[in-house]
Amino acid sequence: MSAAELYPGAPAAASDYAFLIGNWQCRYEQLDPQGKTLFSAPCRWQAQYAFDHKMVVDDFSLLDAQGKVTYAGRTLRTFSLQDKRWHQVFLPVQMSATLNPFTGHRDKEGVHLKVEQRLPNGELQPARFRFNQISDNGFVWESSKQLEDGDKWYVDMRITAERGGE
Repeated sequence: MSAAELYPGAPAAASDYAFLIGNWQCRYEQLDPQGKTLFSAPCRWQAQYAFDHKMVVDDFSLLDAQGKVTYAGRTLRTFSLQDKRWHQVFLPVQMSATLNPFTGHRDKEGVHLKVEQRLPNGELQPARFRFNQISDNGFVWESSKQLEDGDKWYVDMRITAERGGE
């Protein structure tokens, strides 16, 4: 769906998350700095528009082998007409929330997000997220962390999603 179809006067970037709308069956992987899978589990991602297509609300659920939810959260995404960027927050279910705001943009390689996450000890840790390999049938979401030397980043989490599910 184009930005103009979303709402009058919306810039093209307002449709950056149109690909996410729908139901997705996923595979979650936690990775070490060398790219080795430390943990893997099925997951589910569901997204829909809210407020006359001016926001995207999406729910993520990590599942155990029996399909029971073991972790879940909701992301609220809105495109700011003031600064022409995406702003979003993630709220985990039944966990302490530090609603760290994300900012994001889309380019030919995908949707890129940046955030400073507050760790349990109070320190801020920069993180990067990226949606890539976007198609009508799927996408890949990746989280990246800085290595301790601070100059290099590595992918620490990956979600591979395929359209389908409830």
